[in-house]
Amino acid sequence: MSEVPRDIQNREDINIMVRAFYDRLLNDDRISYLFGEVKGEHLEEHFDILCDFWESVLFFTGQYKRNTMLKHLSLHDKHALTSEHFQIWLAYFNETVDGLFQGEKSRLAKERAHSIAVIMQMKIKEMDQWGS
Repeated sequence: MSEVPRDIQNREDINIMVRAFYDRLLNDDRISYLFGEVKGEHLEEHFDILCDFWESVLFFTGQYKRNTMLKHLSLHDKHALTSEHFQIWLAYFNETVDGLFQGEKSRLAKERAHSIAVIMQMKIKEMDQWGS
């Protein structure tokens, strides 16, 4: 009988999740081109930023001090982010979390990822509508 995965417990678990998630994203041609600026030598720095973000979201550490929305709106200016991109992103995120972890923090991570995707799409639509 297979063992039930444990829940996300700390930054090390978040790091495992982020790296597995990005392994999927960076190997999918439908979305990988969006990560051109963070590939290569900037990838480790990006992982640290993402770990700060998810650690703040899941454990309320306050580590993350950046403006996620602004960064993604800027990316949208360079490469139009579509609903398909968000669907792919969210599917890989959920599959990654489900494949590695199970529990309260895992559910919270998936809920927050869904909320982030919805809010970002709303902001992008608003920005496109008003030409900001």
